[in-house]
Amino acid sequence: MKPIKIITDTCSDMNEDIRNKHGIASIDFTIYFEGKEINADPWVAVMPKELYGGMRNGANVYTLPATEHEIRNKFSEYMDDYDILYIAACEKQSKTIVKARRVAESIMHKRDDVRIEILDSMNASIGQQLIVLKAAEFRDQGCTIEEIVEKLKPLLNRVIQYATVDTLTYLSRANKINARSAALGDFVKLKPILISDSEGRQVSMRNVRGKEKAYDEIVSLFMENVIDPEEQEIFIIHGDVSSEAFILKKKLLEAGLQCKKITTFCVGPVVGITTGPGMVGLFGFGKEVLYRGI
Repeated sequence: MKPIKIITDTCSDMNEDIRNKHGIASIDFTIYFEGKEINADPWVAVMPKELYGGMRNGANVYTLPATEHEIRNKFSEYMDDYDILYIAACEKQSKTIVKARRVAESIMHKRDDVRIEILDSMNASIGQQLIVLKAAEFRDQGCTIEEIVEKLKPLLNRVIQYATVDTLTYLSRANKINARSAALGDFVKLKPILISDSEGRQVSMRNVRGKEKAYDEIVSLFMENVIDPEEQEIFIIHGDVSSEAFILKKKLLEAGLQCKKITTFCVGPVVGITTGPGMVGLFGFGKEVLYRGI
């Protein structure tokens, strides 16, 4: 039996140090920024201040998902020596997994000695990364691919995420909401409470007025739904607003959160282009997500 190679993609915001530590490979996305295509590996080819500063100044920036050719090349690096488990960004947020399924089927149709399993993480950013790290933990415990997948399935909808954005403009550009609604929402200072719903889509479950109320709502929802936080590392991500992430962290601690650690970092380019500068989000494991957006 071959050893298992876990592969993720750039949407997971998993940097090279973490990947190397856990023996994880990544399928690379690219971004178009300031007139050129660059690798979207978190904060390698472009730094947060440069990217988010450019977005604030109106730069033309968008994400370019991996091609089937690039996916095939990544699988080919490992398929002779490993069984492959690719844990992808949610299909509701990225169609890379659809391409990966086609590539895997094509390869395995021609070679019966190759095994490639594809799993929809039902998440993105840290939500996806949490699932990938659990997979690595199960692999290191000696689990087979079948056992890893079965252990992961109940966890996919137990990643809880609550976030808000500084402006609705970038969600509008990513076709998450229409431009008129975005302009009106920004005018009256509406802040959406964004979650990853039961199908993995990024949706607004409610709106509140003002940043302070949005942070209070995020903390309240998180405290209501987190399970066994004292056994977890909790993550706060932000779109180049570390001071706002600190405010959210302070509110969490004031609400009585006890956990192993709170880690704060700047969200990577792929997700950041969609949510924009000023986004703040909170991740952990909790109750099963049952909410389904329209």
